[in-house]
Order: sequence, then structure tokens, then C-alpha cells
Amino acid sequence: MATGAGRTPGPKVLRLQLGRELRRLREAAGIDSREAVATPLGWDVSKVSRVELGQSTVSADEIEQLLKLFGTAREDGERVRKLGEAARKRGTYGKVPDWAKGYIGMESDADALKIYYGELIPGPLQIDSYARAILSTSVTVAAADIDRLVQSRARRREILVRDDSPTVEVVLGEAVLRRHVGGPAVLRDQLKHLREMAELPHVTLQVLQFSSGEHAALETPFTLLYLREVGATYVYLEDLTSADFWDRAPHVPVYEMVFDRLQIAALGKRETLATLDRAIADLA
Repeated sequence: MATGAGRTPGPKVLRLQLGRELRRLREAAGIDSREAVATPLGWDVSKVSRVELGQSTVSADEIEQLLKLFGTAREDGERVRKLGEAARKRGTYGKVPDWAKGYIGMESDADALKIYYGELIPGPLQIDSYARAILSTSVTVAAADIDRLVQSRARRREILVRDDSPTVEVVLGEAVLRRHVGGPAVLRDQLKHLREMAELPHVTLQVLQFSSGEHAALETPFTLLYLREVGATYVYLEDLTSADFWDRAPHVPVYEMVFDRLQIAALGKRETLATLDRAIADLA
């Protein structure tokens, strides 16, 4: 399974990389605070933070100001300019909410994903009919946009079958196998697709049974994204109207620990496949 070598990262990842590089140059220049950058450039401190966290696009003129302030060497400067130019290009994400665009770009560029969902199939594993049933219940999605959003989900499925797919580890609650999203026929097709994906060598799927009892992630679906290109790990949390990214302690270590415990409590691969087979047969 390839890990993404040779793939051009999307704009979101490039902004993350650019932000980390600018922070490294600032610290190398002996500028310890973001305030010391904001004041001479006439920026708000919050803008410096957004730039260094990869949350804001940086213009070519702004990069020049930063490089001059840091006294950056010529070779480093050329690398940062090229990185900034690439990071300003728009990504192609399809019709998705603005707050979700960053996640979809990062998901596509991730080297590894760890996903826990207790109630629903996560986006990259959804078939069209299942995705359409979910989207049709949304109070924030217009009916006219549903087909385009379903197409966006379909494109997200491609990360699992391309040549440079990330490693994907998924823990699903047993409720996912029992909730008749779209009706029994749709759920059956969805579970058959899920079983096919579970057979892929870079995908690890486990079912967490009801009998496992309580656990630390009850009512808290989450995704861990590992991006080797920028040396970063992110926790992604999503609700009905917004999303959050966390990339530092205590968030990342806590969610990694919880995911490890979920995997220990969940069924192994053989038992998971047998459970899927029974659920599919029950829906026949």
C-alpha cells in the first residue's frame, strides 16, 4: 500500500506546511512571540496565529514582508515562495459546506486515517443511496444540493481504492449495522460495500458490539488524520453546523488513547466479517 509519495498535496495541507515553515523561520530568527511579527507588519496577532496554523492564505507580498523580517536566506526564501504560490491555489472539493472543505482536502492528502463512528457509516465508506438518505434529513442542506453532495461523497470513496490510498482503521458501533438508513435494501447494499472495503489490505474494520458496554467515546464520533507531509496529526470533530480541528496536546493523545481502547474492545477482523455477514443475511 502506497503512502502518498509523489502525490501533490492539496491547498489545505500546503497551507499547513507553509505555516509551519514560517513559524520555523520566525523562531530561527530569534523572534519568540507572534506579537513581534504582528507589530512591524501592522497585523493582528490573531492573523499571525492563523497563518502559522495553516488557517489563512498568505499573499505573495505578505510572504515577502515575512521573509524580510526574518532575514531569511535566499534558498529558504525561494522554497517558501514556491510553497506559498502552491498553497494559494484552490482545491476541487465539490459542493460541500465551507467549514467542511478543509477536512475533505486533508482527508484526501492523509497518509493514515483512524475513524470511530457509533451510529452511521463514515463519509468515505458511504454508497450513494446511503449518503442520499442521510443528506435528505439535513435541515442545512437544500434539496437542490443533495445530488451534488452525493457526488462529493462518491469522490471521497476514491481515496480507498486509488494506488496511493492511506491506511484506514475504522471502528463502527453495532448500531451502524442495525439502523435502517434508507430502508433495509439500502442498508443491505451499504453493508455489502462495507464488507468489500474491509477485505482491502490497507483497511482495518472492526465492529464494537452493544455487549461491550460503556466506553469513553459514547456519542462522540471522531477522525484522526495523519499527514506525514507536514508532520502533523489532527483530530476532526463535526456537528450539525460546524467542525473543529485539534492538533496538539491534550487533544491528540487523548483521542489516540481512546481509539486504541476502542480497537481492543471491538471484534477482530474475522469476527467483524462474520458479524457483517449475519447482518446482511438478516436484511435479505
